[in-house]
Amino acid sequence: MSSDDPVIIAAVEGGGTTFVVAVAELGAPGATPTILHRAEVDSSHNGPQQTLAECATFFEQHKPEGGYHALGIASFGPVGVNESNVITYGCILGSSPKAKWRNVNLLEPLRKACEGSGRTLKVKVDTDVNAPALAEFLVRGDDKISSLAYVTCGTGVGVGLVIHGQCVHGRMHPEAGHVAVQPLPEDPFQGYSWGTSKSPFQGVHTVEGIASSVALTERLQQQRQSSSHEQQKELNRNILGELPDDHEIWDHAANALANLCVTLLLTTSIEKIVLGGGVMKRNGLMEKIRARTVTLLNGYLELPSDMSTLICSAQYGDVVGLMGAIMLAKQSLGDESPKEGATAKEKEYFYHGIWHGMIIGGIAAAGIGMLTAMNNQRSGR
Repeated sequence: MSSDDPVIIAAVEGGGTTFVVAVAELGAPGATPTILHRAEVDSSHNGPQQTLAECATFFEQHKPEGGYHALGIASFGPVGVNESNVITYGCILGSSPKAKWRNVNLLEPLRKACEGSGRTLKVKVDTDVNAPALAEFLVRGDDKISSLAYVTCGTGVGVGLVIHGQCVHGRMHPEAGHVAVQPLPEDPFQGYSWGTSKSPFQGVHTVEGIASSVALTERLQQQRQSSSHEQQKELNRNILGELPDDHEIWDHAANALANLCVTLLLTTSIEKIVLGGGVMKRNGLMEKIRARTVTLLNGYLELPSDMSTLICSAQYGDVVGLMGAIMLAKQSLGDESPKEGATAKEKEYFYHGIWHGMIIGGIAAAGIGMLTAMNNQRSGR
C-alpha cells in the first residue's frame, strides 16, 4: 500500500433499536477521522439476520477497491470481547436479555462484507460503552488522566471503563449498570419487573432497575395506579418527556446514578465520569447527580470544588458511540497512542463528516432495504 493511499475503515455501533453504520477515512496521525458515508438500520424487530444483512449491504455498496483496511464493532452486550476465544468473539452471548439475539454472530457477516482481495482486514470488537469510553478518553488529551468511565442511561444502563489507556476486559466486560444502590428513604419501588429474569439481584435496587427509562416508566405507572385505585393502561416510555424537571421521579434517577458514580470512584479510583444516553437529556439531572454524589461520599474522598470537572457530558455528544466504533477500527491497525488530543478544527472536520455522512446515508438507507429485498427475492426467500 502506498503511503498516499487513503485508509478507509468500516464502523458499526450496534444498539438494541438501531445499528449505525459508517465508512470513514483516517487522516494523518492524531487527526480526527472523516465520515464519508453513514446510515441507520432498524434492529428493534426480532430479525437479527435481517439487520446484519442490511448492514452488510451498506458496506458492500461503499467498499473500496481491495476492501476496507479495518472494521470496528461497538455492540450492545453482553458480547464476546476476548479475541483469543474464537467461539464467542464478536457474538452476542447466551445470557443476553434479547432472546432472539442470543448467540448471534455479529462479526462474521460484517467481516465477509468488508473483506477484499487487496489486504487483510483488521478487526476489533467491544461493547457500545467501552468503545465510547475509549473515544472520550482519547479526545481528552489535555486532561492528563489515565482512566475514564462512560455511563449511558437509556432503556438500560451500561458502563464502559478505560484504565491506563486500555478498555477493561476480564471474565467478560464491565456490567456496572447492575450494581446495587442505596434507595432514597421510604421508596416503595424496588426495581423494574424485567429484573426477574437473569438480572443480578433480580433487578431489586440496582442502578438499571431504578434509573433506566424502562424503570422510570414502570415507577410512574405504579404511582398513577396507586393514586387512582383503578387499572391504568400501560404507559409508553415517551411519557417521561412530558414530566416536569422537578418531578420526584428524577430524584430517584439521580440517586441511583450518583450511587453508581460513588461505586466507580471507590472501586476504580476513576478520574473522569462521562454521562450520556437518553435519560441524561433531562434538564438539571446532571447537577442533581453531582450534588448527590458529594452527599453519598460523605467527605471520604477529596473531590474537586467544581464537580463538572469530574462528572460531565460527552465531548462527542450523540455521536460518541459511532466515534467509539471508529476508534476501535483505528486501534486494530496498530494506532494505540495512549492519548490523542483533538483541536477545535479537527472536531469541526469530524462533525462536518458526520453531517455529510447523514445526508448521504439518508439517501442510501432507502436503497439498502430495496437491495436486501431484491437479494431475498433472487434467492427465493
